[in-house]
Amino acid sequence: MSGPPAGVGETVVAVEDVSVRSRDRLLLDGISIDFAARSLTAVVGPSGCGKTTFIRTLNRMTELTPGLKVRGTIRYLGQNIYAPGVNPVVVRRRMGMVFQRPTVFPMSVFENAAFGLRIVHAPEEEVDAAVTEALQRAGLWEEVRADLDGSALALSGGQQQRLCIARALAVRPRVLLLDEPTSALDPAATQRVESTLERLKEDIVLVLVTHNVGQAARISDRIAFLHSGKLVEVGATADILERPREKLTEQFITGRFE
Repeated sequence: MSGPPAGVGETVVAVEDVSVRSRDRLLLDGISIDFAARSLTAVVGPSGCGKTTFIRTLNRMTELTPGLKVRGTIRYLGQNIYAPGVNPVVVRRRMGMVFQRPTVFPMSVFENAAFGLRIVHAPEEEVDAAVTEALQRAGLWEEVRADLDGSALALSGGQQQRLCIARALAVRPRVLLLDEPTSALDPAATQRVESTLERLKEDIVLVLVTHNVGQAARISDRIAFLHSGKLVEVGATADILERPREKLTEQFITGRFE
């Protein structure tokens, strides 16, 4: 999976009529949405609406959950990522994932950031350059540069989350999927992660699941509202917050959701 760099506004990921079913219920129902280069889309909705399932379909992580069936098409730079012969490991390199709670390994800061590169046996000089760049892009370099050999477990929660972002960035994805990455962080750490995401959206596609409408208002270009597995409405952030078309969206945004 490769191709020329996407231009500003060019569609990088196209989701076409995607549904996901578990053994006993429909989790996502006919979702269609595009994600353009250099953008940050916030995916919001009540608990259990399918937000996490949705972003996990974008890089085939649903396949790691037994019993889930995905229908529809997801195209990355025009290629169907669920087509026969497409390697899901390669898909996940192109579309990285950062989870709700930071997961660092009991090793050094450097080796945590280099983890994905080690798996593909990248040359050492490439690893050094990529790790430095990734830590800089994640807004962590100045805080850890003097102790790259120190344990990642000694970092604060916010630093660990930015290290997880750096680890994802080190393999140079074009899309970064984030599942409530600040929900376990204090306000100061949340602000640092949000600042990092605002910088990153100038280079790559970001898809952010968040339960925090205020966070979506602060950093997203666009909001997609899910309810009961369906995409109710998607639009520019200001339009969704100030002029939602759908009653369900208005109720959720204003906190009068039943």
